[in-house]
Amino acid sequence: MKKLLLILVSCFVLFALGCQDNLLTEPLSSQVAEKDRFQEGTYHHGFIKLDGMLADPSRPFNCCLEIRGVIEYEHIQILPDHKQQSTPYYVTLRLSIDAEVFDPGLPTVPTWPVIEISIDKIDVQPGQVQSLIKYFRVHGRDDVMYLVCNFIVTTEDVKLDGMWLKCNQYNFTNNVSQ
Repeated sequence: MKKLLLILVSCFVLFALGCQDNLLTEPLSSQVAEKDRFQEGTYHHGFIKLDGMLADPSRPFNCCLEIRGVIEYEHIQILPDHKQQSTPYYVTLRLSIDAEVFDPGLPTVPTWPVIEISIDKIDVQPGQVQSLIKYFRVHGRDDVMYLVCNFIVTTEDVKLDGMWLKCNQYNFTNNVSQ
């Protein structure tokens, strides 16, 4: 009788466990739920050549530094879910800079590398233009110098609108999207 009771209890426990909801089918995070609200639109990959002279803010008398390099970009337009009226368009922009800043008047001075990767999410509607200002650290210098780049971002493309050097006693930890 004890064995029969043990078998019935075991069968009941197995039946109860088998009928529970499977928790593995639930979303793992809010990121998964957010990703489901959007779908990828257009994808653009390209390069922006950096080649020119920039004013040296660390020295007076109109001294110039030269820049050579490239910014590789990936521009992904994310389309909203049209079932939900409040979801905006946005662009995911990945920038990877690989450049060198140097003094053309002092060829013996080593070059200063600018190597950095950034990923930004920019709210932009079709037909609109957004400005994105990025600060990329110029490494290897005694002072704190940044290459400041102003990008124009649309739902279709990204363009470099201007660049300059900036010396600052503070490290920029956040970039500005306007």
